[in-house]
Amino acid sequence: KKLVLKDFSLKLEAQKKYAFVGQSGWGKSTLIKLLAGFIRPTNWEILIDKQSLWKINLKTYFKNVGYLSQEPSVFDGTILENLLYALDYNPTQEEIDQVIKLSKCEFVWDFEKKLKTAIGEKWVKLSWWQKQRLAIAKIMLKNPQIILLDEPTSALDSFNEEEISIALENLFKN
Repeated sequence: KKLVLKDFSLKLEAQKKYAFVGQSGWGKSTLIKLLAGFIRPTNWEILIDKQSLWKINLKTYFKNVGYLSQEPSVFDGTILENLLYALDYNPTQEEIDQVIKLSKCEFVWDFEKKLKTAIGEKWVKLSWWQKQRLAIAKIMLKNPQIILLDEPTSALDSFNEEEISIALENLFKN
């Protein structure tokens, strides 16, 4: 109901990293949600490769976007089912193992059922930092062209923030 961004223009180039920094309420999360296609602007448009985001096939666009927020979205199932959900290919076990390592998710090997561990609705059986690392692993498997992060380390202690920062560095390597 409240106008957050007014007379706003922004041009982002491919293959570059950008950070939006500002006080709470300045529209950073709104901007990320706009770029992700989760909400629509009221008086202007978003162009992706010179095409209006609202005129392109959103299903195709979403295949090319990875989104990581403060609270990753998941469903009741196993760790593996959540990692593979919505992928348009079947990764090999070697690819999954590599992603587990790069995303700092080796803790999954400590579970009795490993990747087949049921995690419960909203991942209630995992800590917040475990959820974030698995969400990073999911993005790594997806390998999208656009990666959007909305304060993914905001509620972490310094050790886990460092581990997630390493996982994010690995995510952005290629």
